[in-house]
Amino acid sequence: MKINRMPLFPMIFSMLLALPVFAAEGVPGATINKEGAKPSRGAMGEMCKADPEKCNAAMQARREACKADPEKCRREHTAMREKMCAQNPEKCKEMKAKMEQRRADCKADPEKCRQQHQARAAEHFKKADADGNGMLSRAEAEKGTPRLARQFDVIDTNKDGQLSRDEMSAARKAHHGAKAPGKS
Repeated sequence: MKINRMPLFPMIFSMLLALPVFAAEGVPGATINKEGAKPSRGAMGEMCKADPEKCNAAMQARREACKADPEKCRREHTAMREKMCAQNPEKCKEMKAKMEQRRADCKADPEKCRQQHQARAAEHFKKADADGNGMLSRAEAEKGTPRLARQFDVIDTNKDGQLSRDEMSAARKAHHGAKAPGKS
């Protein structure tokens, strides 16, 4: 199975989880369905702002369910994506075209994509680093990068309670090295 790696900072850390990247709570561009099932990402975001503890509990339960049965989570995500595409085929077509264009652009100029990714990663890190000390504490990671926070102890190799850019870079390299084709 071919794994497409979108050069997006948050997705890199979600891949560190070894869980499905996508949650059942929503897909970009999705709407709340008429049966009242799962809310869209926007509605989920509003619920999380209103009651973060409830939201965290729901997300933790979802992560545990996905650990127990990752194949079920993949099937649910695929079904959700197919439903979204059936409800809004034009939006789905646009999203697919953008992804294909991005892949083609990155294949044509991988260095440019790498630089764009590094710039986005640096900006994301800067936003999460609330105290501006150049490192992320556990609290900063939980607030600004929840996916990263879930792997905090693994990435914090020197166990100082702070994540440096070097530690995060080493974790990404280790993760990608383990996933690279032909490597064991």
